[in-house]
Amino acid sequence: MSKQILDAVVSEFMALTQIPRPSHHEEQVAQYLYDWAVKHGLQVEKDALGQIIIDKPATPGYASKPLTIFQAHMDMVCVCEEGVEYDPMTDPIKVINDGEMLTADGTSLGADDGIGIAIALYVLGDDTLRHGPIRAIFTVNEEDGMDSINMDAKYLQGDYLVNLDWEEIGSICNSCAGGDFFVFSRKADWEAAPAGVQTMTISFSNLLGGHSGVGINKGHANALVSLATAMAAIKQAGVAYQIADFAGGQAPNAIPKFGKVVFAVAPADVDKAKAALDGFMTEFKDAFDNIEPEYSFDVKVEDAAPTRVLSAKTSSDLITLMTVCPNNVHTMSPFVGGLVESSSNVGTITIDDEKIEFADFARSSVTYHATQIGYICEALAQQCGFTLRNDTHVPGWAVNPNSKLVPITCAAYKELTGKDMVVEPVHAGVECGAFAQKNPHLDMIAIGPTLIDVHTPNEKCNLEDVRVTTELVVAVLEKIAE
Repeated sequence: MSKQILDAVVSEFMALTQIPRPSHHEEQVAQYLYDWAVKHGLQVEKDALGQIIIDKPATPGYASKPLTIFQAHMDMVCVCEEGVEYDPMTDPIKVINDGEMLTADGTSLGADDGIGIAIALYVLGDDTLRHGPIRAIFTVNEEDGMDSINMDAKYLQGDYLVNLDWEEIGSICNSCAGGDFFVFSRKADWEAAPAGVQTMTISFSNLLGGHSGVGINKGHANALVSLATAMAAIKQAGVAYQIADFAGGQAPNAIPKFGKVVFAVAPADVDKAKAALDGFMTEFKDAFDNIEPEYSFDVKVEDAAPTRVLSAKTSSDLITLMTVCPNNVHTMSPFVGGLVESSSNVGTITIDDEKIEFADFARSSVTYHATQIGYICEALAQQCGFTLRNDTHVPGWAVNPNSKLVPITCAAYKELTGKDMVVEPVHAGVECGAFAQKNPHLDMIAIGPTLIDVHTPNEKCNLEDVRVTTELVVAVLEKIAE
């Protein structure tokens, strides 16, 4: 029976991998889920945000039991290895199943949170289960803004909610950090490159990257901040430059794995710039050689000048701001050992014909520190001639000391595996924070199978953990129905 359960969940997941679903573009997967519900004879609704809500009636005789809501998000972080041709708007995920792990060929897998959707679909589709009324909510744009903040509260008027967007088996999340998507911007004041200059390009590639919440304390190098630091070293050496391009990062909530800076420099200063970069790399290696096993740092010099460059002041202000912008761990919790309390991550940068923009995603489980990071960002933006906007605020989710769902789930896991669950808060955004604002009385947890290196092309999903998580969900439903 266990193999049948796993096969059924994997089958549901494989269908999802054929449907492009980057953040802000969930229309196809939403239609798939809507049609799935209709095919299975279930009540389904698509709300004003494009989210899918599916209701399944209770097993006969259990209609009076509490309503249990299962929730997962439809979008995924779409990233690929350098050199891989991948259009997240049209291309399916090429899944590799070796019998132990699911991975993808050159791209992110999308088990975050496709495997959560698949588990919920299994529960909705199995008519042999004994349960009270069930609702499944499949949300949009969790990875890049958490649009469920704007969900109509009527969909959340239940008793229990199980969020299936968790990444470690044997762990149950009971609280999460809030977050703010800060965007620094400035007009791009392009001008012709000075006569006689040469073009230098510096780039990082093959850094580890990772999730900017749960991975922020692993010591991984941030490609964009590292490049800004390299440019600051060049400036410190007395070399004048003007930036022609600065690009990198793939998502605001992912630690950047790669990036490049293209800039104009006088021929007489090229050797001085190279020497400054040598000194920078000596320090970088001391800091990261034992952490980043496969990174590359490249320096290229071309005789031709760039087509256009930013003004010297804008170039300097951009590097200054990116060097001092809050990035990495800000504070650690004084109450929970090893828990990051607040942090921020410089995630992406783009320069186009009109403007310069880079994103910094700040997280905190304590309002004071969130406010402080916001004040720091605002002050730095003003000092460097940039404007700052907060695109999205993601609310946090406080511990519920009177939770019934936590002990129910822990007991079910103990019976299923013989092991104790670890109950823990997380330094990452979970949609339970948005739901807590809509229904403060909603008893919530987050659980899921082990996922490794999410938001990267190295993402992996443990198949045995998928089976255990699905059986745990079924056991929790049955305990609620008792």
